[in-house]
Amino acid sequence: MGICTDIMHDFVMQEIKRSYSSYDGWKIVPKKKGTGYDTIVIAERINAGCREIVRIMVTFKREVTPDMISELIRPEPVLDGTVPRYDYAIIVPGQADTSRLPKDLRIFIMKSFAFEGKELIWVKKPVRKTA
Repeated sequence: MGICTDIMHDFVMQEIKRSYSSYDGWKIVPKKKGTGYDTIVIAERINAGCREIVRIMVTFKREVTPDMISELIRPEPVLDGTVPRYDYAIIVPGQADTSRLPKDLRIFIMKSFAFEGKELIWVKKPVRKTA
């Protein structure tokens, strides 16, 4: 399933770029996390003289637990001397169980992938029927 993960991450990156647009000054850099499919994406920009850094964890797991986000909440080192504002988020497939995550963590739901029972499925756009 090696090549499929690249395609899956491409769809997720499109969803992240809709929320953190380069038009608004966001620079997005994905960083591979461990050996699984999980990835941490770093979105950062300078807004009104402040550096804003958002760390987004991308996971395709059905159940997300608090111990999975330990790497997410570790701050990035800043080498230019500015004091950054950090925010954290996680993006999960539709119908994933996020009930055990902290309430202040921003949770995005993927529009491209969802769970149907125990299976991860690709959610396709509905086909328009012409009259």
